[in-house]
Amino acid sequence: MFKQPTANRYLDDHLPGFIDAIDIRPDRDSIRLALSSLTINAGFTCFAYVSMRGSDVIAHSNYDREWQQRYRASNYFSIDPVVSQARRTMRPTNWSINDRSRLDENGRRVFDEAADFGIVSGVAIPIRGSFGRTAILALASDDPNAARIGVRDAAFAATAVTVMHVNLQRLAQTTELATAALLSPREQTCLIWASFGKTYSETAAMLGITEKTVRFYLERAREKLGASNTTHAVRLATERGLL
Repeated sequence: MFKQPTANRYLDDHLPGFIDAIDIRPDRDSIRLALSSLTINAGFTCFAYVSMRGSDVIAHSNYDREWQQRYRASNYFSIDPVVSQARRTMRPTNWSINDRSRLDENGRRVFDEAADFGIVSGVAIPIRGSFGRTAILALASDDPNAARIGVRDAAFAATAVTVMHVNLQRLAQTTELATAALLSPREQTCLIWASFGKTYSETAAMLGITEKTVRFYLERAREKLGASNTTHAVRLATERGLL
């Protein structure tokens, strides 16, 4: 799908420092800082780490917040050609806006909208995680020529992404253990009624609160659970024994 250009620089040169930084301080903020440093030092401008299993998507990114929200709301994970190729080949993929003509209508739409936020080229490195998860580290740039920043050793690149992925998974599991205490009784109750298919107005009437308040409780619950929508939040809460 994407024409792989001849590399003039290599991401590999910056991966040892990335791995070392995570090994020294494997907390969430430090991993994000290591990602930012890798992005800049390698010649890119922004990053996105995505871990997927079905509709369960976990993401860490410094992309423009409006783009992140639009991407999630439009479920672009399912039609993004970079994500699709990375998952299909499980190999590092370089891409550029110059590849636009090779894409279908959905792919062109994702590329065009991304370009509006200064995302016009990059590289994506996929790995396989446990229990059917796929994780992808994407580094992107506002310079079309950044697609020429290549990956010399795919196995080493995958190792670097795996180091980050394993540490983020560990942090997520630690967070899950505290989620039950973090969800308020009202948040849990609103999720329970949502699991029965009740609308905002129906839940509000049963609890004697306003519809706006129900929306607030469900939004807080989604944020705490790391869910993309209420259905996702119900599923995650059920899987974690919170409902």
